[in-house]
Amino acid sequence: MQTVTVGPKYQVVIPKEVREKLKGVKAGSKVSVSVQKGSVVMKPVKGDWIKKTYGSMKEAWKDIDPIAELNKMRDEWERKY
Repeated sequence: MQTVTVGPKYQVVIPKEVREKLKGVKAGSKVSVSVQKGSVVMKPVKGDWIKKTYGSMKEAWKDIDPIAELNKMRDEWERKY
């Protein structure tokens, strides 16, 4: 168990050993804080999937017209069924 000091603004620093065990927690990360049975419990908040992935396919679709692709797929679907 680690001991930390509460600062004048009631802030604490998460010790390096604890941060390393909490995968995905870095500066700017969100954590939820609650009290359970008299103990403070901090848990990493998983990020919003939409925000994390927004724009990730931009490069993959760079030279492709999405409307034309959809029309092509619809035509293929109609021919099959």
